[in-house]
Parts: sequence; structure tokens; C-alpha cells
Amino acid sequence: MASWQSQIKNVATAIAVLSGIVMVLSVGVGEVLTVVLDPTTVTAETNATFGGSVDTIDRLAVVGVATTVLGTAGLGILTQGRNNPPFINTLLRYMPVIVGLIGFTAFSTEVFEILQGDRVWANFDDATNSYMLFLASSFVAGLVSLFRSN
Repeated sequence: MASWQSQIKNVATAIAVLSGIVMVLSVGVGEVLTVVLDPTTVTAETNATFGGSVDTIDRLAVVGVATTVLGTAGLGILTQGRNNPPFINTLLRYMPVIVGLIGFTAFSTEVFEILQGDRVWANFDDATNSYMLFLASSFVAGLVSLFRSN
């Protein structure tokens, strides 16, 4: 039987993957790439999703969305292995912790609003809600993974 820490991490990771997929589909795959590669050219809708403008933290978090969705927890396109550069394997292994720290440090108000059940979902669009849910669930997965005994 899985430990409670593993179960919480697995559920939080599943929520992160699902909300990441919704975020990518809401914003658009091409626009997600634009956020990471050239944020000055995103649409007004995308800027609104990210609170008015895309900054470095948003770009890093969106890399986290892509890595989580494409990684072993999601679609399994990116996997850890001997043929990967060590950086890719490290990134995939520690992604919940990395994104969790981003969520905790840069989006703590929104993350704790979700965790406490105080978010008014109707006040935001699907892209923003799924982005914040991704960060909150990644925070939980990352935090629990730090305390796991195995």
C-alpha cells in the first residue's frame, strides 16, 4: 500500500497535469511557446491571463507546465533516461519541487486562496484558473515530495 505522502503527491501531480493541459488548451499551444520564447509578442488575452504582462516568473512557470504535461507524470513524451543530458533528467526529477517553490514564492496569495477554498473561480477565466490550480497543486506535490521517506 502506498504511503499517505505518495498518495497526496500522486493526486496533486494528477491535478497539476490536468490543470496544465487545460491551461495549454485555453491559451493555445503556439501562444504557450510564445510566452516562453518571446513574451513581448503575446496577445492581449494572454497578457490578461498572466495578470497584465508576462514576466520571468511566468515564463519559468510555463516551462514547468510544459515539462509536467510532457513528462512522465503527463503524456510521457519527456522521460528520464541515460540518453538525456543530465540537466533534463534533473529537471524532470525535481520539477514538482521547482514549480512548487515558484508557486510558493511568487504566487503565494493565489496558491493559499485555492488551498483554503477561498478562490472565487467565477472571477477569472479558464486559463487563469487552470494556471493557478497548476501552481497550487504543484506546490502541494513538491512540498510532500520533500517529506517523503523513500
